Amino acid sequence: MKLLAGVGRPTIRDERELAGYVAMVTGFALAFALAVDVANQLTFFVDWGRCLWSWTVTTVVCLVVASPTAYAIGHAHLELYRAKELADALGRADSLTGLANRRALIEEAEAELSQVRALTIFDVDRFKAVNDAYGHLVGDAALRAVGKIMQEELGGLGLVARFGGEEFAVLSTRTSNDELVARLLAFRDRLRATPILVGDVTLRVTVSAGVALREEDDGFDRLYGLADRALYEAKAAGRNTFRFPPALEPLVNRIAARFDPNERIATLRSA
Repeated sequence: MKLLAGVGRPTIRDERELAGYVAMVTGFALAFALAVDVANQLTFFVDWGRCLWSWTVTTVVCLVVASPTAYAIGHAHLELYRAKELADALGRADSLTGLANRRALIEEAEAELSQVRALTIFDVDRFKAVNDAYGHLVGDAALRAVGKIMQEELGGLGLVARFGGEEFAVLSTRTSNDELVARLLAFRDRLRATPILVGDVTLRVTVSAGVALREEDDGFDRLYGLADRALYEAKAAGRNTFRFPPALEPLVNRIAARFDPNERIATLRSA
């Protein structure tokens, strides 16, 4: 029954599985055809020469017919699988930036919750003013630039996603606290120092961010709530402001001193 299910309802994900399916179907068809022919020849036996000739013809015809037919069916299943994979990938990607979208980040967080170390939520500062002054095409270009720099600077921490609008997030799954803080501050400073050129428009963009560390029993909803609250406090404090959990304050102040000691208190006070 398992063999018949594999023949009738195959799951083919790559060329190797396609080749295996063709071989399986062809072998199944050949075995069935020969069994019928052998039974027929032995039932109406004339001589062994005629039997061998009939079995040879049956084998050749079966191979000629079954192999291309099995390939056509298997290839159709492979293309269907690829189409489903593409549709799923598109459903998990942000069409503007190419980053993961909100759905993808939440799904990964829930699937790998025990591996999640931190969640950082970012919001582009005064983004509405950019759209109002220059239009949505320039605003979209600015978001793409932010996403590109974020992926380059923070992709090593885990999954980088655009949550929607001017909001982004990084789900950190493979990092130490030192690396988390250092990379976030490096991203902040690189973004602030990088002009974004769109036609004859030059923009200077900054982001504010809220950082939350996951405790052992925290689910994603609680982690998100902590990061969102930290982001709210960062936005209320001004532009280019990051809010870290109190537990990271000594580490943040020590690492921030490497970047710009004069800016440390204004932008990096713990929530």
